[in-house]
Amino acid sequence: MTESKTNQQFAVNASVDRDRMRYVNALFNGTSNTKRKRLYQEFGYPQELCFDDYYRAYCRNAIAGAAVTRVVDGCWEDYPEVYEGDQTKDATKQTAWDKRVNKLLKRCWKQIKGADKRNLVGRYSALLIQVKDNKSWSEPVDKAMVGRLQERALVRLIPVWEAQLDPLSYEEDQSSDNYGAVSMFSFTEIPVQQQRSGQPGRIINVHPDRVIILAEGSDDGRLDSGESLLGKGFNKLADLEKVSGGAAEGFLKNASRQLNFNFSAKTSFAQLARALGVSEAQLSEGMDDQVRRLNDSTDSAVIMQEGDTSVLSVAVADPEPTWRTALNEFCATVPIPVKVLVGMQTGERASTEDAKDWAKTRMSRRNGFLTDVITEVVTRFWMLGFIPPAKSEEITVGWSDLLAPSQAEKIANMDKLADVAVKSTNAFGRSAITENEIRAAGELQALPELDDEVKPDGNKPKPDPLADPESEAEESGNTTVES
Repeated sequence: MTESKTNQQFAVNASVDRDRMRYVNALFNGTSNTKRKRLYQEFGYPQELCFDDYYRAYCRNAIAGAAVTRVVDGCWEDYPEVYEGDQTKDATKQTAWDKRVNKLLKRCWKQIKGADKRNLVGRYSALLIQVKDNKSWSEPVDKAMVGRLQERALVRLIPVWEAQLDPLSYEEDQSSDNYGAVSMFSFTEIPVQQQRSGQPGRIINVHPDRVIILAEGSDDGRLDSGESLLGKGFNKLADLEKVSGGAAEGFLKNASRQLNFNFSAKTSFAQLARALGVSEAQLSEGMDDQVRRLNDSTDSAVIMQEGDTSVLSVAVADPEPTWRTALNEFCATVPIPVKVLVGMQTGERASTEDAKDWAKTRMSRRNGFLTDVITEVVTRFWMLGFIPPAKSEEITVGWSDLLAPSQAEKIANMDKLADVAVKSTNAFGRSAITENEIRAAGELQALPELDDEVKPDGNKPKPDPLADPESEAEESGNTTVES
Protein backbone atom coordinates (compact mmCIF):
# COMPACT_ATOMS: atom_id res chain seq x y z
CA MET A 1 0.00 0.00 0.00
CA THR A 2 2.82 2.40 0.83
CA GLU A 3 4.50 1.78 -2.54
CA SER A 4 1.18 2.35 -4.35
CA LYS A 5 0.63 5.67 -2.56
CA THR A 6 4.18 6.73 -3.40
CA ASN A 7 3.63 5.95 -7.09
CA GLN A 8 0.38 7.91 -7.05
CA GLN A 9 2.14 10.86 -5.43
CA PHE A 10 4.84 10.75 -8.10
CA ALA A 11 2.17 10.77 -10.80
CA VAL A 12 0.42 13.77 -9.21
CA ASN A 13 3.72 15.66 -8.91
CA ALA A 14 4.56 14.93 -12.54
CA SER A 15 1.12 16.21 -13.61
CA VAL A 16 1.61 19.39 -11.59
CA ASP A 17 5.03 19.93 -13.17
CA ARG A 18 3.56 19.53 -16.66
CA ASP A 19 0.78 22.01 -15.87
CA ARG A 20 3.35 24.47 -14.53
CA MET A 21 5.46 24.15 -17.67
CA ARG A 22 2.42 24.69 -19.89
CA TYR A 23 1.60 27.85 -17.91
CA VAL A 24 5.16 29.12 -18.24
CA ASN A 25 5.15 28.41 -21.99
CA ALA A 26 1.90 30.31 -22.30
CA LEU A 27 3.50 33.30 -20.58
CA PHE A 28 6.44 33.12 -22.97
CA ASN A 29 3.98 33.10 -25.87
CA GLY A 30 5.53 30.13 -27.62
CA THR A 31 9.20 30.95 -27.19
CA SER A 32 11.83 30.09 -24.58
CA ASN A 33 13.46 33.52 -24.75
CA THR A 34 13.53 34.67 -21.12
CA LYS A 35 14.37 38.28 -21.98
CA ARG A 36 11.66 38.92 -24.57
CA LYS A 37 8.67 36.89 -23.52
CA ARG A 38 6.42 38.31 -26.23
CA LEU A 39 8.85 37.52 -29.04
CA TYR A 40 6.43 35.36 -31.06
CA GLN A 41 3.70 37.97 -30.73
CA GLU A 42 6.02 40.75 -31.85
CA PHE A 43 7.13 38.75 -34.88
CA GLY A 44 3.58 37.80 -35.79
CA TYR A 45 4.06 34.05 -35.26
CA PRO A 46 1.08 31.99 -34.02
CA GLN A 47 1.52 30.65 -30.51
CA GLU A 48 -0.09 27.27 -31.29
CA LEU A 49 -0.23 25.71 -34.74
CA CYS A 50 -3.28 23.82 -35.97
CA PHE A 51 -4.39 22.19 -39.21
CA ASP A 52 -5.84 25.45 -40.55
CA ASP A 53 -2.40 27.08 -40.32
CA TYR A 54 -0.73 24.24 -42.23
CA TYR A 55 -3.49 24.03 -44.83
CA ARG A 56 -3.51 27.78 -45.41
CA ALA A 57 0.26 27.77 -45.85
CA TYR A 58 0.05 24.87 -48.32
CA CYS A 59 -2.64 26.63 -50.38
CA ARG A 60 -1.31 30.21 -50.31
CA ASN A 61 2.43 30.11 -49.61
CA ALA A 62 4.45 29.31 -52.74
CA ILE A 63 7.40 27.75 -50.88
CA ALA A 64 5.20 25.61 -48.61
CA GLY A 65 3.18 24.33 -51.57
CA ALA A 66 6.35 23.61 -53.53
CA ALA A 67 7.87 21.67 -50.59
CA VAL A 68 4.85 19.37 -50.26
CA THR A 69 4.63 18.86 -54.03
CA ARG A 70 8.35 18.11 -54.36
CA VAL A 71 8.28 15.48 -51.61
CA VAL A 72 5.14 13.77 -52.91
CA ASP A 73 6.12 13.78 -56.58
CA GLY A 74 9.73 12.86 -55.75
CA CYS A 75 8.82 9.84 -53.65
CA TRP A 76 6.03 8.71 -56.00
CA GLU A 77 7.75 9.34 -59.34
CA ASP A 78 7.06 5.65 -60.01
CA TYR A 79 5.05 3.01 -58.19
CA PRO A 80 6.54 0.00 -56.38
CA GLU A 81 5.95 -3.71 -56.90
CA VAL A 82 4.69 -5.92 -54.09
CA TYR A 83 5.94 -9.51 -53.70
CA GLU A 84 5.16 -12.24 -51.21
CA GLY A 85 8.08 -13.42 -49.17
CA ASP A 86 11.10 -11.67 -47.75
CA GLN A 87 13.05 -11.03 -50.97
CA THR A 88 12.26 -8.99 -54.05
CA LYS A 89 11.95 -11.26 -57.06
CA ASP A 90 12.47 -10.53 -60.72
CA ALA A 91 9.33 -9.38 -62.52
CA THR A 92 9.46 -12.44 -64.81
CA LYS A 93 9.26 -14.73 -61.77
CA GLN A 94 6.18 -13.23 -60.17
CA THR A 95 3.83 -15.66 -58.47
CA ALA A 96 0.09 -15.71 -59.06
CA TRP A 97 -0.36 -13.88 -55.74
CA ASP A 98 2.11 -11.15 -56.81
CA LYS A 99 0.28 -10.53 -60.08
CA ARG A 100 -3.10 -10.48 -58.36
CA VAL A 101 -2.07 -7.97 -55.70
CA ASN A 102 -0.24 -5.64 -58.07
CA LYS A 103 -3.24 -5.62 -60.41
CA LEU A 104 -5.48 -4.62 -57.48
CA LEU A 105 -3.06 -1.93 -56.31
CA LYS A 106 -3.10 -0.28 -59.74
CA ARG A 107 -6.58 0.95 -58.79
CA CYS A 108 -5.30 2.35 -55.50
CA TRP A 109 -1.97 4.11 -56.14
CA LYS A 110 -3.55 7.49 -56.94
CA GLN A 111 -5.55 7.47 -53.71
CA ILE A 112 -2.58 6.28 -51.60
CA LYS A 113 -0.46 9.08 -53.07
CA GLY A 114 -3.25 11.57 -52.27
CA ALA A 115 -3.38 10.37 -48.67
CA ASP A 116 0.40 10.80 -48.43
CA LYS A 117 0.07 14.42 -49.60
CA ARG A 118 -2.58 15.07 -46.94
CA ASN A 119 -0.35 13.42 -44.33
CA LEU A 120 2.50 15.81 -45.17
CA VAL A 121 0.27 18.88 -44.73
CA GLY A 122 -1.45 17.85 -41.50
CA ARG A 123 -0.40 15.76 -38.54
CA TYR A 124 -2.16 12.76 -40.03
CA SER A 125 -4.42 11.69 -42.87
CA ALA A 126 -6.42 8.57 -43.60
CA LEU A 127 -7.65 6.20 -46.28
CA LEU A 128 -11.32 5.23 -45.93
CA ILE A 129 -12.12 1.81 -47.40
CA GLN A 130 -15.53 1.77 -49.07
CA VAL A 131 -16.67 -1.86 -49.02
CA LYS A 132 -19.56 -3.57 -50.78
CA ASP A 133 -20.87 -5.54 -47.80
CA ASN A 134 -24.39 -4.08 -47.24
CA LYS A 135 -23.31 -2.76 -43.83
CA SER A 136 -23.35 0.70 -42.31
CA TRP A 137 -19.94 2.42 -42.16
CA SER A 138 -20.19 2.43 -38.36
CA GLU A 139 -20.30 -1.41 -38.27
CA PRO A 140 -17.42 -3.87 -38.66
CA VAL A 141 -16.82 -5.18 -42.17
CA ASP A 142 -18.76 -8.34 -43.08
CA LYS A 143 -15.73 -10.50 -43.91
CA ALA A 144 -17.86 -13.45 -45.00
CA MET A 145 -19.50 -11.43 -47.79
CA VAL A 146 -16.19 -9.81 -48.74
CA GLY A 147 -14.59 -13.25 -48.92
CA ARG A 148 -17.18 -14.30 -51.52
CA LEU A 149 -16.76 -11.19 -53.64
CA GLN A 150 -13.01 -10.75 -53.01
CA GLU A 151 -11.57 -7.90 -55.18
CA ARG A 152 -15.04 -6.90 -56.36
CA ALA A 153 -15.96 -6.00 -52.76
CA LEU A 154 -13.48 -3.09 -52.80
CA VAL A 155 -15.44 -0.12 -54.16
CA ARG A 156 -12.73 2.53 -53.70
CA LEU A 157 -10.26 4.14 -51.31
CA ILE A 158 -11.05 7.68 -50.13
CA PRO A 159 -8.13 9.90 -49.02
CA VAL A 160 -9.19 12.38 -46.31
CA TRP A 161 -7.57 15.34 -44.55
CA GLU A 162 -6.94 15.64 -40.83
CA ALA A 163 -9.82 18.13 -40.50
CA GLN A 164 -12.26 15.60 -41.99
CA LEU A 165 -11.54 12.72 -39.58
CA ASP A 166 -11.66 12.90 -35.79
CA PRO A 167 -11.48 10.15 -33.15
CA LEU A 168 -14.87 9.74 -31.52
CA SER A 169 -14.11 7.12 -28.88
CA TYR A 170 -11.23 4.95 -27.66
CA GLU A 171 -10.91 1.35 -26.51
CA GLU A 172 -10.82 1.52 -22.69
CA ASP A 173 -10.63 -2.20 -21.87
CA GLN A 174 -7.08 -2.72 -20.61
CA SER A 175 -7.27 -6.44 -21.32
CA SER A 176 -7.95 -5.81 -25.00
CA ASP A 177 -5.19 -5.99 -27.61
CA ASN A 178 -6.52 -2.70 -28.99
CA TYR A 179 -6.39 -0.84 -25.67
CA GLY A 180 -5.89 2.88 -26.28
CA ALA A 181 -6.71 2.62 -29.99
CA VAL A 182 -9.58 4.51 -31.58
CA SER A 183 -12.78 2.46 -31.48
CA MET A 184 -14.86 4.84 -33.64
CA PHE A 185 -14.08 7.71 -36.01
CA SER A 186 -16.16 10.70 -37.03
CA PHE A 187 -15.90 11.58 -40.73
CA THR A 188 -17.06 14.96 -42.08
CA GLU A 189 -17.98 14.23 -45.68
CA ILE A 190 -17.70 17.79 -47.03
CA PRO A 191 -14.31 18.77 -48.60
CA VAL A 192 -11.94 20.89 -46.52
CA GLN A 193 -12.19 23.89 -48.88
CA GLN A 194 -15.95 24.07 -48.32
CA GLN A 195 -15.57 23.49 -44.57
CA ARG A 196 -13.53 26.67 -44.35
CA SER A 197 -16.35 28.61 -46.03
CA GLY A 198 -18.78 27.50 -43.30
CA GLN A 199 -20.94 25.24 -45.46
CA PRO A 200 -22.50 22.32 -43.58
CA GLY A 201 -21.73 18.70 -44.43
CA ARG A 202 -22.79 15.23 -43.39
CA ILE A 203 -21.01 13.65 -40.42
CA ILE A 204 -20.68 9.86 -40.51
CA ASN A 205 -19.37 7.45 -37.88
CA VAL A 206 -16.78 5.06 -39.33
CA HIS A 207 -15.59 1.79 -37.80
CA PRO A 208 -11.78 1.31 -37.56
CA ASP A 209 -12.03 -1.72 -39.90
CA ARG A 210 -12.66 0.80 -42.68
CA VAL A 211 -9.89 3.26 -41.81
CA ILE A 212 -6.13 3.20 -42.49
CA ILE A 213 -4.24 5.99 -40.72
CA LEU A 214 -1.13 7.71 -42.09
CA ALA A 215 0.71 9.62 -39.33
CA GLU A 216 4.35 10.19 -40.24
CA GLY A 217 6.53 10.79 -37.21
CA SER A 218 4.09 9.12 -34.81
CA ASP A 219 6.26 6.51 -33.14
CA ASP A 220 3.66 5.70 -30.49
CA GLY A 221 0.84 5.20 -33.03
CA ARG A 222 -1.29 8.10 -31.76
CA LEU A 223 -2.94 10.46 -34.24
CA ASP A 224 -1.89 13.62 -32.45
CA SER A 225 1.76 12.49 -32.38
CA GLY A 226 2.14 12.90 -36.14
CA GLU A 227 4.20 15.78 -37.50
CA SER A 228 3.37 18.10 -40.36
CA LEU A 229 6.09 18.66 -42.95
CA LEU A 230 5.50 22.42 -42.52
CA GLY A 231 5.56 22.47 -38.70
CA LYS A 232 9.21 23.02 -37.82
CA GLY A 233 9.76 25.64 -40.53
CA PHE A 234 6.42 27.41 -40.20
CA ASN A 235 7.92 30.58 -38.72
CA LYS A 236 10.31 30.81 -41.67
CA LEU A 237 7.36 30.56 -44.06
CA ALA A 238 5.87 33.58 -42.32
CA ASP A 239 9.18 35.42 -42.68
CA LEU A 240 9.29 34.63 -46.40
CA GLU A 241 5.83 36.14 -46.82
CA LYS A 242 6.78 39.25 -44.87
CA VAL A 243 9.96 39.84 -46.87
CA SER A 244 8.56 39.18 -50.34
CA GLY A 245 5.24 40.85 -49.57
CA GLY A 246 6.95 43.87 -48.00
CA ALA A 247 9.20 44.27 -51.03
CA ALA A 248 6.21 44.08 -53.36
CA GLU A 249 4.29 46.60 -51.26
CA GLY A 250 7.22 49.02 -51.32
CA PHE A 251 7.41 48.73 -55.10
CA LEU A 252 3.66 49.39 -55.35
CA LYS A 253 3.90 52.44 -53.08
CA ASN A 254 6.62 53.95 -55.27
CA ALA A 255 4.72 53.14 -58.45
CA SER A 256 1.42 54.65 -57.24
CA ARG A 257 2.81 58.25 -57.23
CA GLN A 258 1.78 59.49 -53.82
CA LEU A 259 2.08 63.27 -54.10
CA ASN A 260 3.24 65.79 -51.54
CA PHE A 261 1.97 69.39 -51.97
CA ASN A 262 4.05 72.30 -50.65
CA PHE A 263 2.37 75.73 -50.50
CA SER A 264 4.01 79.07 -49.82
CA ALA A 265 2.72 81.74 -47.43
CA LYS A 266 1.35 83.73 -50.43
CA THR A 267 -1.01 80.96 -51.54
CA SER A 268 -4.68 81.97 -51.76
CA PHE A 269 -6.64 78.84 -50.97
CA ALA A 270 -9.90 80.53 -51.95
CA GLN A 271 -8.62 81.16 -55.50
CA LEU A 272 -7.20 77.62 -55.67
CA ALA A 273 -10.58 76.18 -54.63
CA ARG A 274 -12.36 78.18 -57.34
CA ALA A 275 -9.86 76.94 -59.92
CA LEU A 276 -10.61 73.35 -58.90
CA GLY A 277 -14.38 74.03 -58.99
CA VAL A 278 -15.01 73.32 -55.32
CA SER A 279 -15.70 75.32 -52.20
CA GLU A 280 -12.91 76.33 -49.91
CA ALA A 281 -14.18 73.82 -47.34
CA GLN A 282 -13.90 71.05 -49.95
CA LEU A 283 -10.38 71.98 -51.04
CA SER A 284 -8.80 68.80 -49.63
CA GLU A 285 -11.32 66.62 -51.49
CA GLY A 286 -10.56 68.52 -54.68
CA MET A 287 -6.82 67.96 -54.27
CA ASP A 288 -7.42 64.24 -53.64
CA ASP A 289 -9.49 64.06 -56.80
CA GLN A 290 -6.58 65.56 -58.73
CA VAL A 291 -4.24 62.91 -57.41
CA ARG A 292 -6.66 60.10 -58.34
CA ARG A 293 -7.04 61.41 -61.88
CA LEU A 294 -3.28 61.73 -62.19
CA ASN A 295 -2.72 58.12 -61.12
CA ASP A 296 -5.53 56.80 -63.33
CA SER A 297 -4.27 58.33 -66.57
CA THR A 298 -1.07 59.58 -68.17
CA ASP A 299 -2.29 62.98 -69.46
CA SER A 300 -3.78 64.57 -66.31
CA ALA A 301 -2.41 67.80 -64.85
CA VAL A 302 -2.09 69.20 -61.35
CA ILE A 303 -3.30 72.76 -60.61
CA MET A 304 -1.06 74.60 -58.11
CA GLN A 305 -0.64 78.15 -56.82
CA GLU A 306 2.58 79.41 -55.23
CA GLY A 307 3.73 75.87 -54.49
CA ASP A 308 5.19 72.70 -55.89
CA THR A 309 4.43 68.98 -56.00
CA SER A 310 6.80 66.13 -55.25
CA VAL A 311 6.40 62.36 -55.31
CA LEU A 312 6.74 60.51 -52.01
CA SER A 313 9.04 57.53 -52.53
CA VAL A 314 11.35 55.35 -50.51
CA ALA A 315 14.43 53.37 -51.45
CA VAL A 316 13.31 49.75 -51.27
CA ALA A 317 15.91 47.45 -49.76
CA ASP A 318 17.03 44.41 -51.73
CA PRO A 319 14.92 41.51 -50.33
CA GLU A 320 17.17 38.79 -51.78
CA PRO A 321 19.65 38.31 -48.85
CA THR A 322 16.95 38.28 -46.17
CA TRP A 323 14.60 36.14 -48.25
CA ARG A 324 17.41 33.70 -49.06
CA THR A 325 18.32 33.33 -45.36
CA ALA A 326 14.73 32.46 -44.41
CA LEU A 327 14.53 30.04 -47.34
CA ASN A 328 17.72 28.25 -46.25
CA GLU A 329 16.36 27.86 -42.71
CA PHE A 330 13.08 26.44 -43.99
CA CYS A 331 14.81 23.99 -46.34
CA ALA A 332 16.91 22.75 -43.42
CA THR A 333 13.72 21.60 -41.67
CA VAL A 334 12.14 19.75 -44.60
CA PRO A 335 14.87 18.66 -45.67
CA ILE A 336 15.05 19.62 -49.36
CA PRO A 337 18.13 21.24 -50.94
CA VAL A 338 17.44 24.84 -51.89
CA LYS A 339 18.44 24.23 -55.50
CA VAL A 340 16.02 21.31 -55.72
CA LEU A 341 13.14 23.24 -54.16
CA VAL A 342 13.33 26.46 -56.19
CA GLY A 343 15.04 25.03 -59.26
CA MET A 344 18.18 27.20 -59.09
CA GLN A 345 21.44 25.64 -60.21
CA THR A 346 24.69 27.47 -59.55
CA GLY A 347 27.73 25.29 -60.01
CA GLU A 348 27.59 21.82 -61.51
CA ARG A 349 29.22 20.03 -58.57
CA ALA A 350 26.93 21.65 -56.00
CA SER A 351 23.88 20.72 -58.04
CA THR A 352 25.08 17.12 -58.46
CA GLU A 353 25.73 16.70 -54.74
CA ASP A 354 22.33 18.18 -53.89
CA ALA A 355 20.65 15.81 -56.34
CA LYS A 356 22.36 12.82 -54.72
CA ASP A 357 21.40 14.00 -51.23
CA TRP A 358 17.81 14.53 -52.35
CA ALA A 359 17.73 11.03 -53.87
CA LYS A 360 18.97 9.57 -50.57
CA THR A 361 16.24 11.43 -48.68
CA ARG A 362 13.54 10.10 -51.00
CA MET A 363 14.90 6.54 -50.89
CA SER A 364 14.97 6.67 -47.09
CA ARG A 365 11.33 7.78 -46.99
CA ARG A 366 10.37 5.14 -49.56
CA ASN A 367 12.04 2.30 -47.67
CA GLY A 368 10.74 3.56 -44.33
CA PHE A 369 7.38 5.28 -43.95
CA LEU A 370 5.92 4.56 -47.40
CA THR A 371 6.84 0.87 -47.24
CA ASP A 372 5.07 0.66 -43.87
CA VAL A 373 1.98 2.33 -45.36
CA ILE A 374 1.83 -0.04 -48.34
CA THR A 375 2.40 -3.04 -46.07
CA GLU A 376 -0.49 -1.88 -43.86
CA VAL A 377 -2.76 -1.47 -46.91
CA VAL A 378 -1.99 -4.94 -48.30
CA THR A 379 -2.26 -6.54 -44.86
CA ARG A 380 -5.66 -4.90 -44.33
CA PHE A 381 -6.77 -6.17 -47.73
CA TRP A 382 -6.19 -9.81 -46.83
CA MET A 383 -7.55 -9.34 -43.30
CA LEU A 384 -10.83 -8.08 -44.78
CA GLY A 385 -10.87 -10.79 -47.46
CA PHE A 386 -10.18 -8.89 -50.68
CA ILE A 387 -7.16 -11.12 -51.37
CA PRO A 388 -5.74 -14.30 -49.84
CA PRO A 389 -2.91 -13.80 -47.35
CA ALA A 390 0.66 -13.91 -48.58
CA LYS A 391 2.82 -16.94 -47.97
CA SER A 392 3.92 -16.84 -44.32
CA GLU A 393 1.99 -13.50 -44.19
CA GLU A 394 5.17 -11.71 -45.22
CA ILE A 395 5.55 -9.32 -48.14
CA THR A 396 8.28 -7.21 -49.71
CA VAL A 397 7.78 -3.79 -51.30
CA GLY A 398 10.22 -3.29 -54.17
CA TRP A 399 11.07 0.29 -55.18
CA SER A 400 13.20 1.43 -58.09
CA ASP A 401 16.67 2.63 -57.11
CA LEU A 402 16.80 6.44 -57.28
CA LEU A 403 20.57 6.27 -56.74
CA ALA A 404 21.19 4.00 -59.72
CA PRO A 405 23.77 5.38 -62.18
CA SER A 406 22.54 7.09 -65.33
CA GLN A 407 23.26 5.72 -68.81
CA ALA A 408 26.17 8.12 -69.19
CA GLU A 409 27.60 6.99 -65.85
CA LYS A 410 27.27 3.33 -66.87
CA ILE A 411 29.19 3.97 -70.08
CA ALA A 412 31.85 5.86 -68.15
CA ASN A 413 32.25 2.92 -65.74
CA MET A 414 32.60 0.49 -68.64
CA ASP A 415 35.21 2.75 -70.24
CA LYS A 416 37.27 2.84 -67.03
CA LEU A 417 37.15 -0.95 -66.65
CA ALA A 418 38.14 -1.42 -70.29
CA ASP A 419 41.10 0.89 -69.70
CA VAL A 420 42.14 -1.27 -66.73
CA ALA A 421 41.87 -4.38 -68.93
CA VAL A 422 44.16 -2.86 -71.60
CA LYS A 423 46.77 -1.67 -69.10
CA SER A 424 46.83 -4.95 -67.17
CA THR A 425 47.19 -6.91 -70.42
CA ASN A 426 50.12 -4.76 -71.53
CA ALA A 427 51.78 -5.06 -68.12
CA PHE A 428 51.19 -8.72 -67.22
CA GLY A 429 50.18 -10.43 -70.45
CA ARG A 430 46.63 -11.05 -69.24
CA SER A 431 43.60 -8.91 -68.43
CA ALA A 432 42.60 -8.32 -64.83
CA ILE A 433 39.00 -7.66 -66.00
CA THR A 434 36.82 -10.06 -67.96
CA GLU A 435 34.40 -8.96 -70.66
CA ASN A 436 31.40 -10.04 -68.61
CA GLU A 437 32.60 -7.87 -65.72
CA ILE A 438 32.71 -4.90 -68.07
CA ARG A 439 29.22 -5.74 -69.35
CA ALA A 440 27.97 -5.97 -65.75
CA ALA A 441 29.21 -2.42 -65.06
CA GLY A 442 26.89 -1.25 -67.83
CA GLU A 443 24.08 -3.46 -66.50
CA LEU A 444 24.20 -5.55 -69.69
CA GLN A 445 23.32 -9.22 -69.66
CA ALA A 446 26.31 -11.56 -69.25
CA LEU A 447 27.14 -13.78 -72.21
CA PRO A 448 27.51 -17.49 -71.29
CA GLU A 449 30.11 -18.11 -74.00
CA LEU A 450 32.43 -15.68 -72.22
CA ASP A 451 32.37 -17.53 -68.91
CA ASP A 452 35.35 -19.72 -69.99
CA GLU A 453 37.39 -16.72 -71.05
CA VAL A 454 40.02 -17.53 -68.39
CA LYS A 455 41.19 -21.02 -67.44
CA PRO A 456 40.31 -22.22 -63.93
CA ASP A 457 43.95 -22.02 -62.81
CA GLY A 458 43.94 -18.35 -63.81
CA ASN A 459 47.67 -18.43 -64.62
CA LYS A 460 47.55 -17.89 -68.36
CA PRO A 461 45.05 -17.19 -71.13
CA LYS A 462 43.49 -20.13 -72.93
CA PRO A 463 45.65 -20.86 -76.05
CA ASP A 464 44.20 -20.37 -79.47
CA PRO A 465 44.65 -23.67 -81.44
CA LEU A 466 44.46 -21.91 -84.82
CA ALA A 467 47.16 -19.43 -83.90
CA ASP A 468 49.47 -21.93 -82.15
CA PRO A 469 48.91 -25.50 -83.47
CA GLU A 470 52.21 -26.76 -82.06
CA SER A 471 51.18 -25.70 -78.64
CA GLU A 472 47.92 -27.62 -79.03
CA ALA A 473 49.75 -30.74 -80.22
CA GLU A 474 52.26 -30.48 -77.39
CA GLU A 475 49.48 -30.09 -74.89
CA SER A 476 47.66 -33.07 -76.39
CA GLY A 477 50.85 -35.17 -76.27
CA ASN A 478 51.48 -34.29 -72.68
CA THR A 479 47.95 -35.26 -71.84
CA THR A 480 48.41 -38.67 -73.49
CA VAL A 481 51.60 -39.35 -71.60
CA GLU A 482 50.03 -38.39 -68.35
CA SER A 483 47.19 -40.75 -69.05
